Amino acid sequence: MQKQWKRGFTTPELVIVIVVIVILAAVLIPTFVILATDGGRSTDDPDTAADIALARNMNDVLAETASPASMSDLVPVLAEHGYRLDNLSPAAEGNVFVWNKTTNRISYLGSDGTVLYTEDVLPTVFTPSPDFWLAVRSAAEMEAWSGLSYYLAADITEPLVFTRPSSLNTGDHMAGDVTYRFEGEGTVTVEGALSSLVVEAPQGTVHNYSSVGGVALLAGSEVAYHEHGYVRGTLSVAETFEGGVAVEAEGTVVELEALNAPLASLLNRGYILTLTRSDGVTVLNEGYIGNAEENGIENAASLTYSIANASALARLRDKINNGICPENVTYVLTGDIDLTGSDWVPMGLENARFQGTFDGGGHTIRGLSNLCLFGFVDAGSTVRDIVFTQVNTILPPVAACVYGSTERPTTFSGIEVNGVVSSDIISVSGLVGILRSAETELPTQMKDSPEVVIENCVSNVTATCVGYTRAAGFVVTVYGVNLTVRNCVNNGDLSVTNHTREAHAGGIVGFIMDNSLLEAENADPRCENFTVTIENCSNHGAVATHVGMAADGYAGGIVGACFNGRLVFTGCMSDGAVSSRNSAGGGKSAAGGIVGRSIGNAVLTDCESRGSVTATAERAGTDIAAGGAVGFFEINSLGGTLELTRVSVSGSVAANGQGEDECIAGGLLAKNLNQGNRLTISECTVSAQARVTASGAEENYAAAVIGRCHEKAPLTILSVTVAEGAQLIGDRETQSLGLVATPVEGGYVRYTPA
Repeated sequence: MQKQWKRGFTTPELVIVIVVIVILAAVLIPTFVILATDGGRSTDDPDTAADIALARNMNDVLAETASPASMSDLVPVLAEHGYRLDNLSPAAEGNVFVWNKTTNRISYLGSDGTVLYTEDVLPTVFTPSPDFWLAVRSAAEMEAWSGLSYYLAADITEPLVFTRPSSLNTGDHMAGDVTYRFEGEGTVTVEGALSSLVVEAPQGTVHNYSSVGGVALLAGSEVAYHEHGYVRGTLSVAETFEGGVAVEAEGTVVELEALNAPLASLLNRGYILTLTRSDGVTVLNEGYIGNAEENGIENAASLTYSIANASALARLRDKINNGICPENVTYVLTGDIDLTGSDWVPMGLENARFQGTFDGGGHTIRGLSNLCLFGFVDAGSTVRDIVFTQVNTILPPVAACVYGSTERPTTFSGIEVNGVVSSDIISVSGLVGILRSAETELPTQMKDSPEVVIENCVSNVTATCVGYTRAAGFVVTVYGVNLTVRNCVNNGDLSVTNHTREAHAGGIVGFIMDNSLLEAENADPRCENFTVTIENCSNHGAVATHVGMAADGYAGGIVGACFNGRLVFTGCMSDGAVSSRNSAGGGKSAAGGIVGRSIGNAVLTDCESRGSVTATAERAGTDIAAGGAVGFFEINSLGGTLELTRVSVSGSVAANGQGEDECIAGGLLAKNLNQGNRLTISECTVSAQARVTASGAEENYAAAVIGRCHEKAPLTILSVTVAEGAQLIGDRETQSLGLVATPVEGGYVRYTPA
């Protein structure tokens, strides 16, 4: 039998084996759990095993999301999946989770630095690096884990001194006095809120994104300090500071003081309200300086301010609410923003309104809750191209109060809102709240000068008001403002329930009234001539009011009620159900496919009402009116006109009264009992499917065109088409109108003047 030889690896073979092992290790180490049995506690320990499972689950979430720009963006991502900040504290005492910003992975470390779990390429014993972030609740934790970067999970107001280049993010909390004092090279970022910041790092670079009371620069490199945030007090540059300072495009400094400082450079791309400098300090200004002229400096003609994340948006809000809002600024979103779980405070106060242009760039703001994005928006501002998702507020999501001016129109354009707005303390809408005029003296021709424009917007908001007065798709209340709404769509259901006072609901606008800025004794008759123009808008949501006691309720597919001014509707359509209900008796209850109640002048051209229109009283004593296009039409002090041209109605119209009520339903108009009102009807159609009924009351009036019309009111019917045999006016014989009836195909009759 042949002898079999056994031999070991030759040297070349051994080298190949070693190389293969190294390659396999490099590939597999990131997915292995590194075990330890020393001071970091064994992975057999139940708490440690649970922590490892938690870290693995959080990494699974991060693997499915884009890399967060900072811990402020990481925390809401994890919270959305049930991993709150509290979960970043391991069950095993002394152990920690750290987040690697570069790789977007979470590792789990024992108290002695042993790596117990990682998906990064790490040694068995962890080497501290500022790339790794740790959530901390005390300065002692920072000291125990020095050399990392830190995210505050609680306020830390005691002084913090960093002798290594560690970044800091205070999150929803705040830090006290923070000092960077290190000799080596390194770049750090500071985010959040601080009392003060001191920089003494001869070779270091600091990027400050925080809101800070004051900054002192003592030593730094050639490009030592970049201000991206908000210095609420003074940024002082010491005589010992030989580095460079840059106030970046989104940075704001209330006062920058550079006296006798041998600066390498001072560059301003942002906003310095007051600059104090020595003659030897040269400034390159590409931004705005409040006292530029006295410094012999020119400001840029216009500025752009970038907003990348929720933290940057909050910093901007804080600046604006402190009165720092220069003119000619465009604020641009450069990414989607998640406000989920944040305690958002609106941007713009009554005495510090937002002004400028806010350009969303088509990005999304998610999770806006409780309050609106803007509080007060000044005349001449523009808000455009934003998508809001997962809205859950008690105020109109975009803005609470908007000012307009005939000299500087305010514009909302390309905005989409998705979510829920519900309140029992204030009126609601899917876009903005109150529109007010900034004019104290009215121009001669108000109707020729739009003050507020809303265009190309979509509301997918369910808006519910219980206990207050108004709900609307886009605008709650118009106070004496020339408003134009064009190319807007409401898809959300709107409702108001109020048992103690009036209620108004409209698919586009809730309520329109006179100019509230004018004192009653100084009232100018021209304030009744301001114009609300609604063009090519549609409503697909249900619109409903429910009132009690002697309160009035008005619901309209496009506008709830107009008590003053001039209404112009062109190319509008509503196919949502419109209803007005009174459950206690007294007052008025009216519903209209286009407008519930109109006082003054209204023009409807090329409009359609396709949804059902219903007005109901559950107890006696209520004046009930349901109109396929208009509910009540009444007169104001200057007289009123109603012009209907190419208006079509195809939905059912029903008025349901009680007892001694007067119950009126009309295919186009329910009720006009003012002899001074002038009505013109031209090329209008009421479909046979638009069944018009009035019932339940002692006096019931129902007709295909007008339910009831004052016999002395100037009425002109140029052309109207209705089902054969239909009565045109409920309290008047059709033949008394002096019209010629012409049969039309499909069982219809067209009436024209004789």
